[in-house]
Amino acid sequence: MPHRISLVVDDEPALRAYVAAILQREHFQTVEADNGADGFEAVRKREGEVALIVTDVQMPGGDGLTLATSVRKTFPAVPIILVSGHLRPDVDFEFVQKPFSPAALLQAVRNVLVAHRAAAYSRAS
Repeated sequence: MPHRISLVVDDEPALRAYVAAILQREHFQTVEADNGADGFEAVRKREGEVALIVTDVQMPGGDGLTLATSVRKTFPAVPIILVSGHLRPDVDFEFVQKPFSPAALLQAVRNVLVAHRAAAYSRAS
């Protein structure tokens, strides 16, 4: 099975490793960044290769909401999941509340991948 690239963005190394491990079990190759600015640069460098982004909402050095909004404008085909220990932001992105189980994250992954496939299919029709 070809590797799909996922980008995990969080300022907490332990959480990045936790999310990366979950995604790697699902055959994602993971790339990590510790803030939104570095995350956007990682997506830009791998244009067309990133199949999923999981990002924390609040981080120093570039927050996840700004990252998600910028990626959606520049690379609209990339599915994005926001994670936070705070209240869900009032935005149109898949959201997972911290702390979360592997099952909860994987359900969000399925949700965004199915939604993006459906959107791509309707654009092609």
